[in-house]
Amino acid sequence: MTKQSAENQKDLIRPLAHLGGEAPPAPEWFKTAVAAPSEEREILVKGARIQYSAWGEEGRRGLLFVHGGRAHRNWWRPFAPFFSENRRVAALDLSGMGDSDWRDQYSLDLLVDEVFAVIEDAGLASRGRPIVVGHSFGGWVTLAAVEREGERLGGAVVVDSPLGVPDPHEGYTVVKAEPAKPENKRGARVYSTKEEPLSRFRLLPNQPAEHLYLIDYIARESLRRAQIPGSEEEGWIWKFDPSPLTGFEIHFERDILRAARCPLAFVYGEKSMFAQGDGISHLEEQARGRSPFVMIPDAHHHLMMDQPIAFISTLKTLLSAWPVRFGV
Repeated sequence: MTKQSAENQKDLIRPLAHLGGEAPPAPEWFKTAVAAPSEEREILVKGARIQYSAWGEEGRRGLLFVHGGRAHRNWWRPFAPFFSENRRVAALDLSGMGDSDWRDQYSLDLLVDEVFAVIEDAGLASRGRPIVVGHSFGGWVTLAAVEREGERLGGAVVVDSPLGVPDPHEGYTVVKAEPAKPENKRGARVYSTKEEPLSRFRLLPNQPAEHLYLIDYIARESLRRAQIPGSEEEGWIWKFDPSPLTGFEIHFERDILRAARCPLAFVYGEKSMFAQGDGISHLEEQARGRSPFVMIPDAHHHLMMDQPIAFISTLKTLLSAWPVRFGV
C-alpha cells in the first residue's frame, strides 16, 4: 500500500481526524434545520427514561424517525424539520443509546414498546395512523413494530436495513442471541478532551464521507460529559451503552413482506453493501407490485449523510403519494 492510499484509507475510517476538533463549514440549509425549534420530552417505558424530540403541531398526521445502532435521535435533526410543515414529527433515542437510559437487559420487544410509547405521548396518532421511518438497526425495529402491531401504523419505511433471504419455514433470523458472559463489564472509555473522540469517530460500516459537517454534527451529539476515573476532572464519553447485547435476538416469524400488517416501502443506497446479493434481490422481487422500492444513486449505507438533499426529496415525494391504499 502506498503512503497516499494509506492516508486515504485512514480518512475513510476516521473522517474527522484531520480536522483537529474544528467544526467544518456547513451550508445554510443545514444550519437552519438544526436550529429549528423542537420540543424535548422524556417518558418512562418499562423502567427506562426515553428521550425524544418533536417538531410541528399536534393534530397533524404523524411521522416517527428511528435511528440506527449506537446512534441517536439527532441523526434526524437536520432532516425532520423538512417534514414538519404539515406533519407532527418525532425522533426518539432508543434505550441504551443517545440520551435515553441504559437497561440491564434489552430486547426487540422492549424497543417496540418504546416506539409505540413515543407515538402515543407525542400525539403522532391523533390524526390517524402514523408512518414510521427506520434506518439500519432502526429498520429492524420498525419491521418488528409492523410484525407485532402493524395495524396501528399507516405505513413503514425501511432505510437500508440488511435483510437476508428468509427460510420458508422459520422466517428471518437477522441477529442470533449470544449467551451472557460472566466477565461482561460496562467499561466505557472517558476521553480527557473532546477532540480525541471526535478524531476517532467512524461510521459502521466504513464508507466515504463527503459532507463532513453532517458527520461532525452527529459525532458531537454522540458525546456527553463524564467523570475521569481517579480524577476530579470531567472528560467525554460516548453516549451509547458499550455492553454487548447479550440475549438480544432479531427474528421475524415469517416473510413479512408477503403478509405485512401495514404498507411497506424501502429506500436503499445504490453503493451500500446491503444493496448487494441475494437478500436485496429477494427484497426487490417481493416488493414488486406490493411496495415502493427506491434506490438512491451514489449513496452508501448512511445514505442521508451521503445524499442529504436527495434523501429529503425522495422521502417527501414518497410520503406525498404513498401509501395509496392498504394491500396494494
